[in-house]
Amino acid sequence: YAFVIIGFNHDTLASATAYGSATATGKAGISLQMKDCLNTTYQMNSSNTNSGGWGNCALRTTLQNTIKGQLPSAWQSIIKTVTKKASAGSTSSTISSYSDTLFLLAEVEIFGSTTYSAVGEGDQYAWYKAGNSKVKKVNGSANFWWERSPFATGSSYFCIVYSAGNASSSYANGSFGVAFGFCV
Repeated sequence: YAFVIIGFNHDTLASATAYGSATATGKAGISLQMKDCLNTTYQMNSSNTNSGGWGNCALRTTLQNTIKGQLPSAWQSIIKTVTKKASAGSTSSTISSYSDTLFLLAEVEIFGSTTYSAVGEGDQYAWYKAGNSKVKKVNGSANFWWERSPFATGSSYFCIVYSAGNASSSYANGSFGVAFGFCV
């Protein structure tokens, strides 16, 4: 799998001493994301619910507990835990913070604005602000890919990036691409 640098000094470190001593900015130096998706598609949840948002979804658990363990040990040892924000789901405008090593991007981090998600889930990454493509492939074909953002006005959906690269949403039990991010 290939990864692209999507930002510098963008994500807030969960621990100010993640690099051994306090950083001047409190930010992770480099944020990366998969250029395309994993070859396997995943559901956010096995049922159509976004209750509890990103913090309570099955895909977050899979990223932290399974997929991270499949990365080379050298990578695992340098990944920093960062604080990511997402709505609490179930039409809540409450924004919760989560400590993550691997994460999905929020709608605003990709598009720079919100169409389907709640306001307050982060800021657009430089990579996407520069106009780079939002189309990602699964096994060589353009596919939908998940965002961590719960759909703001319904309790059954999460936000996705459509196969053509535009913002959309879908039922939480849909099986779509995963293009996770992480920080070093």
